[in-house]
Amino acid sequence: MVIWDSKYETGVKDIDEQHESLFSYINDLEECIQDNYYEGPRIEIILNFFQLFCATHFSLEETCMLRMMCPVHEENKEAHSKFLAYYKKFREEYRPATNKPELLKEFHGVLIKWLVNHIVKIDMKMKTQAKSLVTQ
Repeated sequence: MVIWDSKYETGVKDIDEQHESLFSYINDLEECIQDNYYEGPRIEIILNFFQLFCATHFSLEETCMLRMMCPVHEENKEAHSKFLAYYKKFREEYRPATNKPELLKEFHGVLIKWLVNHIVKIDMKMKTQAKSLVTQ
């Protein structure tokens, strides 16, 4: 389980709320895996969330970084692009797959690693920018 913590807050309320819901969905996916639930409506809801999340959240984050003139804006866009390519490939493989348990477990592991690394190494740069905008 991944636990939301204030150490992941970027200082941008909408982004932090979206990150927190992302943690929740990752945990929902983990519960499905633990319950040996690898396909069906609950999994589809979770996977559709990730697709919608990527489309809306990545756009919001990139817009915020651009407005704040965040120095990692381009790095953030590139990371998002790479994750979207991974997710698209995962979804293409998952639909017809007979090895859904292995694919979901791998996806879950990638989500945890990517999320925490991305927030800590890239998204947290917004915190510095947000603070500097408030003090100007």
